[in-house]
Amino acid sequence: MTMQGIKDFILNNKLVLFLSVALFAFVISTISLASSNSSKKTAIEQCEASIWEATELPRCSVAVSALPTNDPVYLKVNGTALSLWNFDGPALEWDKDAGETALLCSGTGNVLEKSTKQLTKKTCSKGTVFMVEGAEAEAKDLKCKEAVVGDILATTELCGNQRGYLYRLGFNADTNGFITYIESCMNSLTFSVLYTKHVLPGTAIKSAVTDTTGTWRKSTLFTETVNPDTLYGQAQQLARMTELLGTADHAKKYITDTQYLVKGHVTPIRDGIFHTWQHAGFYYENAVPQWKDVNEGNWKRVEELTRDIAAHLNEDLIVLQGTRGVLELPHATGSVMTPVTLVTAGIEVPLWSWKVLKSEKLNAGIAFVTLNNPYETKLEQLLCENICQQTGWSDSQFTEYKKGFTYCCDPNMLC
Repeated sequence: MTMQGIKDFILNNKLVLFLSVALFAFVISTISLASSNSSKKTAIEQCEASIWEATELPRCSVAVSALPTNDPVYLKVNGTALSLWNFDGPALEWDKDAGETALLCSGTGNVLEKSTKQLTKKTCSKGTVFMVEGAEAEAKDLKCKEAVVGDILATTELCGNQRGYLYRLGFNADTNGFITYIESCMNSLTFSVLYTKHVLPGTAIKSAVTDTTGTWRKSTLFTETVNPDTLYGQAQQLARMTELLGTADHAKKYITDTQYLVKGHVTPIRDGIFHTWQHAGFYYENAVPQWKDVNEGNWKRVEELTRDIAAHLNEDLIVLQGTRGVLELPHATGSVMTPVTLVTAGIEVPLWSWKVLKSEKLNAGIAFVTLNNPYETKLEQLLCENICQQTGWSDSQFTEYKKGFTYCCDPNMLC
């Protein structure tokens, strides 16, 4: 496609203006729909409604906001295969052609209350009523005995140029296999995340649940000496910085009441559309140490921007995010720079956090890179050329070091 062709691309009645000078980058300039289009849409909706009414086909719709807190994992059924199922818009919808939906309440001893089974299939009856185990059940009553918090599966698959092993975060369906939501490449020698990968559902993200709270969990990878539950504590961080940097006074320049290292989600919790997806992201295989002001500053802006892009494009985006380098801070003597880890055995504090977005439909993408050092004031070298300005991604806050200096890259150059 030529550059002019890209600029003229029309998607869902919105003009998508691709500002990249190469293969990458996208963002949208929205054109308001004319009133005539609105009238046509209304007429179409009325026509669809009359068709449904005339043929009396079963149709079910459940608002996402009406889902119970202990909602099950919604799965698509394709023969014997199961996969994560998402929705388009503010509601989950079924019709006679949708077939069966599987409901999974993963976790030891967990079951769907209406069936007393861990894995149950349901079909649409009408409205918010479904057929489950031969009986009708209201959608609000289709909940698990306990909240689904997700599972983790360690594999022997090498990743990250053979520097790590692949971990799968998702849901254990026992004999039906493991349902993956997040892939995490983990350096098991340093207990550090190299990168994660997930799919961001653009058609559903604006209607995602927002009331999820979670508790961090650790897999069997972590030992008693490498326990992130305690290593992220501020007192422990100050003790570690004192050990690394030479004196307590010098360490206190970096670890304060308002500035310290937090558990930064690599795949963001808010990229998940269900409670279950969001809970599954609370494994330490999805966490890196980030400075609080960076995590709540420009890295958060990048996460929010990513969701906005997916929603505007109205498509599923492949998202990869990870780390590069290890942060170094000056020793009290001023003679050397010291690599920072939460413990001698590892959990490296990354120097950079990066995120790559990819649209498979358009074969286009963009990368964002954020410096994990709010104490820096000047950079001599970047990982790749900053293309924010020429691709239209400039943000005045991106250049604020205290919030995490951020810039844009051609993903091909982020090597």
